[in-house]
Amino acid sequence: MINNKRWLLTDTKNGIWTDSIELGAKALGVKGAKISIVKKTLRGGLCDGVDVIEVNNGALSFTILPTRGMGIWKASYGGMRIGWDSPVNGPVHPKFVNLPDRGGLGWLAGFDEMMVRCGLESNGAPCSDVVPGNTDAPARIELGLHGKIANIPAHYVEVSVVHGNPPRLQICGVVDEAMLFCPQFRLSTEISTGIGSGSIRIVDTIVNLKSVPSEMELLYHCNFGPPVLEEGARLLIPSFETAPRDAVATGGIETWHVYGAPVRNYSEQCFYHMPLADARGNSLALLENASRSKGVAVRFNTKQLPYFTQWKNTGAESDGYVTGLEPATNYPNPKSFERARDRVVRLGSGHMYRAEIAIEAFDTAVAMKKAEREIANIAKGVVCKVFKQPQPSYSRA
Repeated sequence: MINNKRWLLTDTKNGIWTDSIELGAKALGVKGAKISIVKKTLRGGLCDGVDVIEVNNGALSFTILPTRGMGIWKASYGGMRIGWDSPVNGPVHPKFVNLPDRGGLGWLAGFDEMMVRCGLESNGAPCSDVVPGNTDAPARIELGLHGKIANIPAHYVEVSVVHGNPPRLQICGVVDEAMLFCPQFRLSTEISTGIGSGSIRIVDTIVNLKSVPSEMELLYHCNFGPPVLEEGARLLIPSFETAPRDAVATGGIETWHVYGAPVRNYSEQCFYHMPLADARGNSLALLENASRSKGVAVRFNTKQLPYFTQWKNTGAESDGYVTGLEPATNYPNPKSFERARDRVVRLGSGHMYRAEIAIEAFDTAVAMKKAEREIANIAKGVVCKVFKQPQPSYSRA
């Protein structure tokens, strides 16, 4: 039996913390000159104190942010960038993010990741909500944009090599979103990649640590800009219904799947999709460039993440030219709206919720055509119903 190699980087319970480490192919026990895992701590500016873990599998490289809820900052595959240019000069340490700022929009002050989780108590638009208080009497609270989990540092982090064919580089982290008298969740994540692959797999388990049931929302905000996003780029997703979120998105419903060039004063548009899946629940959304020669897919399972939001924000490049592909347990509406439509997960005490996504890059036309066929096979025989106006079952607009 082959034992997997393991390095413990952070364990606050036992007083363990590693400021920096460099593991090359030899130390990891794998073949490949470029293969490495490097951990370091950034200094200066808004990045001061942010831990980063840089992973290179020989073809794909990406950066994990333990300080920011184990999000993924940026990636590169075969020289092709996967991510976007945010107006935020990050990665930003959570100590510089004031979540209640601007009426609950403070989350945006730290937003520049390729993949960031939204949740866990809530995600979506800022809103007031009524929840059971400490004595079970109703209590009114304010919920900010996209929740708290992205601005909470991991208290446990380890890296390992999982033997197989091919071997996988794996980074595990544990993040607690918990307050006295409030929801108490634990996120345990495994982020891994096969040697030489173009894919990052993320497997998350959320556990309710509280002694009573709690509500949970989870959304994976996967964000992509140039070179994949450009004028003429398009989104392919197998779905049976698509609806605009609001009146602004209504103006773009005829071309929801096509992206334009950067423009000044662009107002974001969101489209809500009900995705189709294969017999096992597997589905994917594919963003492809204008020539269909390169792209990136977000893979997910509709039994875990049944709802999908498309965020179009094709503003000026200096303002953040980007699209978000977002599988989730719910749509990013105010929590009370989602609760009324039975789209809020209720976890019993000690119960867990498992969700898995993968982000896969393609840099050839052949690979793109294969992904397109996969989507076509899932959608075979189904004509998507595209609503021209917002629907009360999807959004309150």
